[in-house]
Amino acid sequence: MGFQDLLNWITGRRPPGEPTPAAAARERRRFQRIDLSDGVLTTDEAGPFPVTNLSYGGLRFDLKGTDQPPAFPAGRVFTARITLFQSQMTVSLKVCNVLGTLVGCSFDSLSPAHSRLIGDFLKPRIIGASLQEINASTLQNREPGLRLRWFQGDDGAQVFLWQTLEGEAVKQEYYFLDYVITWDNRQRVLQTGKMRAEAGKAGYGRIDPSAVAFFQVPSHRALKMGKVILENSALPPEARDPLLNGIVREERRLYQRYVLKETDAGLRFFPGKAREKALPVANLSFNGLAVARPEAASPRAMERGQTLEGELQIGDRFLPVRVVLAYVTPQVAGGFMKVLDESQGEVLAAYLAPRLLGQALEEMPAPVDETPFAPSGARSYLFVGLHNTHLLTMVAPGPGGSPGGPRLVHGRIAFMDKVLSWERNALVAYTCPCGVVFPRDWDLPPDLVERLPAVPADLAEMCRLMVEAAPLPEEVRSVWAKALGG
Repeated sequence: MGFQDLLNWITGRRPPGEPTPAAAARERRRFQRIDLSDGVLTTDEAGPFPVTNLSYGGLRFDLKGTDQPPAFPAGRVFTARITLFQSQMTVSLKVCNVLGTLVGCSFDSLSPAHSRLIGDFLKPRIIGASLQEINASTLQNREPGLRLRWFQGDDGAQVFLWQTLEGEAVKQEYYFLDYVITWDNRQRVLQTGKMRAEAGKAGYGRIDPSAVAFFQVPSHRALKMGKVILENSALPPEARDPLLNGIVREERRLYQRYVLKETDAGLRFFPGKAREKALPVANLSFNGLAVARPEAASPRAMERGQTLEGELQIGDRFLPVRVVLAYVTPQVAGGFMKVLDESQGEVLAAYLAPRLLGQALEEMPAPVDETPFAPSGARSYLFVGLHNTHLLTMVAPGPGGSPGGPRLVHGRIAFMDKVLSWERNALVAYTCPCGVVFPRDWDLPPDLVERLPAVPADLAEMCRLMVEAAPLPEEVRSVWAKALGG
């Protein structure tokens, strides 16, 4: 398993020079089309071609830069492979119009799975394109020294912005898809939360804070969806940039950094050349390290800007590293880290990848569909995390109640293009080249996955480490630990 590639997938690193998605333009069509800069289309005979826009009904791609472009006359039906962010799919397209190098197509036929994939991809982008400023005079402003501005969009999306009379952004509230994000620009504090189920569906206007359950650890899904909506909006910079920058910083801080737990062992930093005074690691990322300072440390023992060279111990491996301290508090010191031996970067990636995936899992409503394999009293759980990562579990009580403990009836752990499933009391591994496995579906799509002849040992170990790092109920953790041999 290429852990460096997996870590790049987790953190969403783009190849150098690749542009970020452009804001979407609004069009008056049967289906709202969203401009793209990161879609690719390939046919059996040619490609890849950039996909320049997408809608529920079709797409447009560009032949520009092709020496001998194939013919795409109006009415032609052809099969193409489309890549959208982390997902791939093969679809049938019909050419509707050709304008210069631009070819507009409609979907000739779409499977239910592909329709859902396109819908999930488009929804936040269409919401972003719909945001526009409206008159805020009907709202009660409890901040008399500040100016309140109000932006509305589809599906209840709203942004509230408080500014000084000179135009400085002070704070914001951002509502979308039952999530709430608040941003204090002066204190640089971002919070994420979700509407409480008992509060009912929110309408337009500000939400009572008591109707929101704020997360102790920000929700990855809230940050991800909120960022996509803002990136595809045409909001003025003063309404968009402070909020978006706060989301990006929080996403980078939380989902590229692993915060160690009390149960984590075998991770220490040895400053200097002698392996003597080890410092416990507080958190770790591919480019950063924070250590807990000893209680008896001299106030000047560590200073901001200081460079430390030493070794990072991961299990029985010792990686030579250099750390430039960016902050020093009485309890913790941390900063930017570089592994001096590039050949050992894979060791660090192998440690971080499963733990980053595990700590980002967030509990979501479990599927309520009746299944033929569900025994009486079974409980279902669903946890969703980075990109397409998810853990779906059905747990049944042990024989006669508590004796024997709970048992795993059915479930899976999916990430990237890998799926580890528990079926008929055994582990089964699959690959999913297109990355399309919907978390709330108990059954895997047979036309999109390929069963492996055996379960790779590194896949099982990866999933075991994910389960250890994830915030799971004890019965979910225990049944998976038993299934994975932990």
